Amino acid sequence: MTKAIEQQDLQQFTQDLQQIPATNILQNSVANNGIYQASENLKARVAMDPTFSIDLNTGKVADQKQSGLCWVFAALNTLRHPMQAKFKIKDFELSQGYVFFWDKLEKSNYFYENVIDTASLPIGDRKVDFLMTTPQQDGGQWDMVCALFEKYGVVPKSVMPDTASRTNSSELNKVLNTKLRKDAVSLRQWLDDGVPVDTVEERKDQMLSEVYRMLVYALGEPPVQFDWSYRDDDNQFHAERQITPQAFYKKYINLNLPDYLSTINAPTADKPYNHVYTVEMLGNVVDGRGVRHLNLDLADFKASAVKQLQNGEAIWFGSDVGAMSDRKKGILDTEIYDLNGLFNIDFKMTKAQRLDYAESLMDHAMVITGVDLDDNGQPTKWKIENSWGEKAGNKGYFVMSDSWFDEFVYQLVINKKYLPERAQAVYEQEVNTPKVLAPWDPMGALA
Repeated sequence: MTKAIEQQDLQQFTQDLQQIPATNILQNSVANNGIYQASENLKARVAMDPTFSIDLNTGKVADQKQSGLCWVFAALNTLRHPMQAKFKIKDFELSQGYVFFWDKLEKSNYFYENVIDTASLPIGDRKVDFLMTTPQQDGGQWDMVCALFEKYGVVPKSVMPDTASRTNSSELNKVLNTKLRKDAVSLRQWLDDGVPVDTVEERKDQMLSEVYRMLVYALGEPPVQFDWSYRDDDNQFHAERQITPQAFYKKYINLNLPDYLSTINAPTADKPYNHVYTVEMLGNVVDGRGVRHLNLDLADFKASAVKQLQNGEAIWFGSDVGAMSDRKKGILDTEIYDLNGLFNIDFKMTKAQRLDYAESLMDHAMVITGVDLDDNGQPTKWKIENSWGEKAGNKGYFVMSDSWFDEFVYQLVINKKYLPERAQAVYEQEVNTPKVLAPWDPMGALA
């Protein structure tokens, strides 16, 4: 059934508008101030007072600048917090550019391998189109950054500092994706022509060598060994000579990454709780740590987060940061804007509906560093360390209401010891046989 907008429909729309009380005042307010400022709820701003009953000591925030590396920044922040405390190094940072370099190289190889695997599918196939739409990008998932840590280690930021392409990655992404698509043409053609797979792999290695060259020019060459020295907060001098990135990780970080699991809260019908999921064609390191999501109901999801914070550990998490948020004030709250009241329209959707109908998905990773608990031990608001520099929020820290957590937090990285025993058992049973989701599933979104 189709029906065009008729003149009588427009007349009815006008009559409906005139029935809204104070419609002229509301129109002027929105026209002059914009939708969000016109609908801002002052009471919600007051309720998001940045004080917390549990507040981890984390220090100065970092700044990802014009790059999509929130997932890397959030992961490195969770690593550096205990390092800062243990070794007494104030405002220390690990090199985001070092991780960025290896991620770009590994994603390029991952793309090439997926092109080879799908070479028999025609142009226009949804999987092929999915690959070619974005051969690689800045975003990632927790398991993807763990795969990089496990293979390449980490280094201090002073050893591999920022470059122009690290702080503003758009040019690098455009040029690199052009090369990858051009190489995809060749790979598919060679396989269609019957060139032996071993020969194609040799030619692919040459393509990767060219990618490596591009990345060295743009980001610098990552060190194999390096010297590093620092003075701690007691003014004591320390030095490392010719240490490898892997040895640096083991000595200064030594976090047992397999203990930290990606848990999700995805209340959609296709993802029953207490099961493990993965996403087809999602990853970076071929034969490295694969993406695994343990889907928990909201009660277990939230309780595990509280336990981890109570034990002094920060939490990497993924959310829809643009939903009901004020970047300048650093507030994430479902009540911050009264859109229903402003427009006299019901915008309410459930979390499952927002996922199913492409209204929301995880698009940003940050770190939970505190929580405010009421007299019954239930959370009322959460403290968030962002990676947008000190000008956003309260010197870079945000406040997240508990209702916003419920609606827009999709992923938490939890040490398995803080999970319910039944959830731990499910993970161990299914980690090697997860249900495979389609490449375009919302749980495959990159932060």
